[in-house]
Amino acid sequence: MRIARVFPSKTSMTPTDQDAYVGLPDLFTPQYDEVHISVTFTWDIPKVGQLKREWRKHGAVKIGGCAYNDRGDTFQSGMYLKKGVVITSRGCPNNCSFCFVPKREGKLRELPICEGNVIQDNNLLACSKSHITAVFKMLKTQRHIDFSGGFEASRVTDEIVEQLRGLHIYQIWMAYDHPNAEKPLQQAVTRLSKYFNDRQIRTYVLIGYENDTLEKAETRLRRAYEIGTLPFAMLYRDEKNTPQTTEWKQFQRLWARPTIIRARNALKGTD
Repeated sequence: MRIARVFPSKTSMTPTDQDAYVGLPDLFTPQYDEVHISVTFTWDIPKVGQLKREWRKHGAVKIGGCAYNDRGDTFQSGMYLKKGVVITSRGCPNNCSFCFVPKREGKLRELPICEGNVIQDNNLLACSKSHITAVFKMLKTQRHIDFSGGFEASRVTDEIVEQLRGLHIYQIWMAYDHPNAEKPLQQAVTRLSKYFNDRQIRTYVLIGYENDTLEKAETRLRRAYEIGTLPFAMLYRDEKNTPQTTEWKQFQRLWARPTIIRARNALKGTD
């Protein structure tokens, strides 16, 4: 069966093969048995109506994806994420108030392991020891390894760090969303920094959620930098995709570029 995969917008993880498309078909688009419109972000849902109308001329249309609360019970490498990006587990045992994962994917469950160098699991370190070991074994054959799905800092143990030592690591991501997350983050960085530098140890810092302020957010971002990680500000979006203010958007852009982050913190140190 020949399947076209269609994406409303392009990201760094969108497939790039000849049967993957972004947006509307053109005059030279061939016929397919099925057309799968994959929607990751809720803010792309308004585009789906037009995509469905135009793409049904080229095959039977099916619509799905994270934006439609797909649980993601299966994963096929290269199908809806570009080749090299893998997901070895779904769900999460935690119930963070700002996170959609438990509502969308449910409790943690392990999937078959595909080969790839970008690990996009929501909480890999919450998996069983045997599963984690199997993932690391697969990664020994990979280069430029990016744990972009993120590690839960409190689960970064000495044993995990020793397993990471033998891998060709590009980036290890963790999170610092609330002040009470600082201690586990600091402990994890202390362990990781024995073998990895601050260009490899990255931190997602959620900003702009309810009762957050620019001052509080900047404090978290600076602390993440001082602890020994390179932070990346992630602007919070609620389930209704309520627009953030221009001020928050500008602030997020300043804290999303490594060169600017280092310059801002260097200047801060001279005050």
